Amino acid sequence: MKILKKFIFTLLIVLAGFVHLEHRAEAAAVNPAEVYTYEKMQADIVELAKQYPDLITYKVIGKSEYGRNIYAVSLGKGGTNIFINGSHHAREWMTTTLNMYMLEQYASAYKGGRTIAGADVRTHLNRTTMWFVPMVNPDGVTLQQFGLKAFPSSAHAGLIKMNAGSKDFKRWKANGKGVDLNRQYPADWANIKSNPGKPYYKNYKGSQPQSASEVKAIINFVNEIKPASALAYHSSGQILYWKFHQTGALYDRDHQYAKTIGKMTGYSLVYPGARPSGGGFTDWFTSTYKLPGFTPEIGRYAGETSLPLSEFQSIWKQNQGVGLYVAGIGYSLNGAKTSSKVTLATNQTNDAVAKSRKLRSYYSGNIKRTSDFKVSADFAKAYQNASKSIASAETLLKGLPQTDQNRLMAVLKEAYDHKARAAVFIDAEKTGAQLTAMNSELNKLIDAGTLDGHTVETYHKLSYQIKKAGLFINKLHGPHVRDIAAEKYVLPAKITKETVIYEISRYMLMKEIQINLSADKLDIVESQLAELNRLERRSAEIKEAGNKLYPGRYRELPGFEAVLAKMKQEIVKEYEALKPSEEQPEVEPVQEREDSSQEKDPAVNTESEVLSEQGSEADNSTTEEPEAGASQTSAEAVLEEQP
Repeated sequence: MKILKKFIFTLLIVLAGFVHLEHRAEAAAVNPAEVYTYEKMQADIVELAKQYPDLITYKVIGKSEYGRNIYAVSLGKGGTNIFINGSHHAREWMTTTLNMYMLEQYASAYKGGRTIAGADVRTHLNRTTMWFVPMVNPDGVTLQQFGLKAFPSSAHAGLIKMNAGSKDFKRWKANGKGVDLNRQYPADWANIKSNPGKPYYKNYKGSQPQSASEVKAIINFVNEIKPASALAYHSSGQILYWKFHQTGALYDRDHQYAKTIGKMTGYSLVYPGARPSGGGFTDWFTSTYKLPGFTPEIGRYAGETSLPLSEFQSIWKQNQGVGLYVAGIGYSLNGAKTSSKVTLATNQTNDAVAKSRKLRSYYSGNIKRTSDFKVSADFAKAYQNASKSIASAETLLKGLPQTDQNRLMAVLKEAYDHKARAAVFIDAEKTGAQLTAMNSELNKLIDAGTLDGHTVETYHKLSYQIKKAGLFINKLHGPHVRDIAAEKYVLPAKITKETVIYEISRYMLMKEIQINLSADKLDIVESQLAELNRLERRSAEIKEAGNKLYPGRYRELPGFEAVLAKMKQEIVKEYEALKPSEEQPEVEPVQEREDSSQEKDPAVNTESEVLSEQGSEADNSTTEEPEAGASQTSAEAVLEEQP
């Protein structure tokens, strides 16, 4: 029996241990019944992020003057940001306790599906992300709680001096360098009252606004997250600051919100005079962003020291719903702002589509003849207007919810299509103009009878530009537009090219013959002379066929022929001089493999035949570019190749 009793007793102890461990595992991280320190806050932030990884994140947004971290903690999943902070003032560290306790209670209620002060926590946290900076002034809080021992000895004399000679820092309000952080914000800073004019335990506004590192961190962070509403906790007195120069509709809006918070907390609203002392966080926030910011002074008035721990439970009861209410304000205001943005973006998108539709007549509708294919001043202006309108719509779309972005981007697609077609037209016109200029340059050389290396180079450039222009023309919208563009730009250039192609080939072939003569390669020269005879006949044939289709456009080239005749005369003379007399054959004519009467009319050559024929020309001319051989070499083929 004794053994049984002993076993039962032991079992009860073990079970009690498990119950105790389970209770500890579920216990709250934030303990408001103890002095809440910077170190305790750090540990609790890490712990809460582990307990609620889907709800809570944190990051360091700056450093205090003595290098302590300033933490920002996020709670929620929504797209609207809310900002809550505490401990701008050192002796007001219970506002840090309230920030952290609110953070944990809201996260716990979200997980458990509970309401707080009648508000559905999940609804609020799904709509918003609440950002907390629980301790803006970690140096000041640490000094107020621990005194000089928490700071390097080199700083002690200065701290005592700023504390008016006292080593008791329970009244300390400033940061570690004697600057009052809630008098540091650029909001009517120059007119701040009751300024001691030097670093002090309270009220010194600093040498200039936002000179303190802590305030710089807060301003930068707020500008980053752009909260829709803000709450800055201070102590003590159970009063609520809410107004800083608001007028008209903004005054009425914020006054209504403040009265609701006053009813929730029992705090009295402060109505400052016409010239309130500025420099505070909510002074800056409301005047900069034109959004509501509230500063509750929690707890019964405690004088120049921190609130007693016994005050916290009543403080929590008064403020438990305030954070959620401020989140609701922000969501409502942001929703109205978003709705306005959607309307503005919708109007701009419709404007972009309307302006881009005007381009259609320029890139397609008005193109009836070659003279219509141009980029007029009106066309260029319409294109610029459409581009600017599209860019403005894109900018407005970036700030919208994704669903609205997707919907309006589908509408904007029409504007993109019109702009793209107009851009192709502009590029085709520019490339066509370049082709026309090159064609004119080659014709000037023809008129002058200049056949030399520069002429050959100009010919090759023209051949390349014909292909380039064709690529752009093929992208034009509508077959009739493509036909007109080809007629205006490609056809004249191809006629010029075909007019001189055999003259260019003969010139290049004779340049090679001259090289081979210098090297005594007479066998090669003999075959090249036969090829030269064939090219001479082709020169005449293609012009005859071309003029049947385009009368007078395939002209004779007396200047070129004079240059070629002289070159041939010199080559034949040199060849005959080098060839042994008994073996010198007659150079003209040389029988070709096929009888000339059986050769097809060049005007009806197929593309493969032309490519093969010009490939043969290229074989005998190392300087002939492939582009030259890629074009049809008959007048009929010119028409067949139009894009």
